[in-house]
Amino acid sequence: MVKLPFPLLCCVALLSGPVSSAPDYYWSAGPALPEPTQEIYPAVFDNSVYVAGGLAESEQGIVVRDTVYQLDSSGQSWHSLTKLPEPRHHAMLVAQENALWSFGGFITAGDGQWVNTDSILRFDKNSGKWEQKSPMPVTLSETVSVVLNDKIHLIGGRSVKGRANGRWHDHEDTDWHGIYDSEAGVWKTATPLPTPRNSACAVEYDGKIHVIGGRQVDAGNLDTHEMYDPSTAQWQTLKPLPKKQAGLACVAYRHSIYVFGGEHFVDGGDVFTHVWQYDISRKKWEQVSTMPIPRHGLGAVVVNDQVWLIGGATDAGAEGTSAVVSKFKNMN
Repeated sequence: MVKLPFPLLCCVALLSGPVSSAPDYYWSAGPALPEPTQEIYPAVFDNSVYVAGGLAESEQGIVVRDTVYQLDSSGQSWHSLTKLPEPRHHAMLVAQENALWSFGGFITAGDGQWVNTDSILRFDKNSGKWEQKSPMPVTLSETVSVVLNDKIHLIGGRSVKGRANGRWHDHEDTDWHGIYDSEAGVWKTATPLPTPRNSACAVEYDGKIHVIGGRQVDAGNLDTHEMYDPSTAQWQTLKPLPKKQAGLACVAYRHSIYVFGGEHFVDGGDVFTHVWQYDISRKKWEQVSTMPIPRHGLGAVVVNDQVWLIGGATDAGAEGTSAVVSKFKNMN
């Protein structure tokens, strides 16, 4: 795997492997995060990108972040905001039209272990502070989320399976599908995810939810691609991702779904370089580009007709944490 340095001296169009001959894709460098951070779920709120919490490396080992960063609407620089009430990672950041939320994630217990939470935080833009709200009905981390009709869907992830709550095998994959009415503060349970999993990615397109990839606690990476239609309250299995990838990011962009990065732990582990496009009308996957700096645990958002890939790690696991921000654009 070739890793290119950042910042790029110029923007490059990268096409490799079995790629489509039609589209041209353009890579460029965005402003780096103030600090290297991985295991994040950025959100676009009020025309700005927000990043909250995550993991990083230090001389003392892996640290959990409580930092909150905002990318200004010009896309030129990051600003530090009021910190989270306590450090957390793998917490799902979700933007509605009028609110920014953080759901679940792992916090550090008194004995130093990471524990799964049912925490809900709401960002008050006027005060710049985070407010604690009534908890979720489940403990949940490494979930996926989309907003439909101003309701927040949380789907899948890792939840606690017994009394213990500190290690990988203290958790199980959940098929839980909860819909949060934030105005009423009420949860409704929807049709469960057919394949319980964590570390997947999800997008909303044309009023439907696509959940792609991920891993299971006892079974490793998945290539599963399932779609939820709220009009029928049913899930449908679609063509799988070409590779089994977890810790990946995806977006709905230009009438397609694009998938970036991820990791695996086979033969020592590695990070995926592929950029996959799922053509929704043709129901077909193909590789359309290669990431200049492959990462997992990164975030992906669409801003100003470009996909912004934020942070992550260049090595499988908790090492190689990166501050890199790169931008991907379809030139057609």
